[in-house]
Amino acid sequence: MKRIAVTTTSFGEYDDKPLKLLKEQGFAVSLNPRKRKMIKEEVIEFCKEAVGIIAGTERLDGDVLDRLANLKVISRCGSGIDNVDLNAAERKGIAVFNTPDAATSAVGELTVALIIGLLRRVNDADAAVKNGRWVKIMGDMIYGKRVGIIGFGRIGRRVAELLRPFGCIMAYSDPSVKDGLAGFEQMPLSRLIEWADIISIHVSGNSRILGRDEVAHMKRGAWLVNTSRGGVVDED
Repeated sequence: MKRIAVTTTSFGEYDDKPLKLLKEQGFAVSLNPRKRKMIKEEVIEFCKEAVGIIAGTERLDGDVLDRLANLKVISRCGSGIDNVDLNAAERKGIAVFNTPDAATSAVGELTVALIIGLLRRVNDADAAVKNGRWVKIMGDMIYGKRVGIIGFGRIGRRVAELLRPFGCIMAYSDPSVKDGLAGFEQMPLSRLIEWADIISIHVSGNSRILGRDEVAHMKRGAWLVNTSRGGVVDED
């Protein structure tokens, strides 16, 4: 029986329909037994008999792909495929797919929830009550705030759509899209960082976007939400 290796950690955990669909089509499905991101040798061992991988963010470089003799297809859960060596996959005839639309609304709603939580200090109030302290914590409103969106692809645009009814002033920075998209202003990154009260990051890849110099030019007291890869922000 042909085997599908699922390396991402939560696939099918909350909805088993995808697993049932694979089994109905005659595939044996193996789930990540470690429930964490696998290292290179673990990926090779786990996927060595697989014809397909439902992948997370583990590195699938040329050496890994060369050692997976049966592999025919990689399906990446999410939009980013920077962890897959596409040249090596093409050389070996391995088809590579991603799911760019699947998380758009979910991540958009999560981003708005995080922004509201930050401004209204929901976590602070919750923690205070749980620790037996009743303190009136003053939050802030989204209304009238300047929201700078870094990366204006599917998710960035969805966040802007969801925030529009709150009365925000919004702009974006993304060199790959035109100015005025969806009725919002395009700004250079350096200007957006200085302008925004709230910065929300929605970029692909893991290259650093905000480092020491960029953070130094943010407004004092600004809010930052990053629902992209962790490496795009220098957290230190």
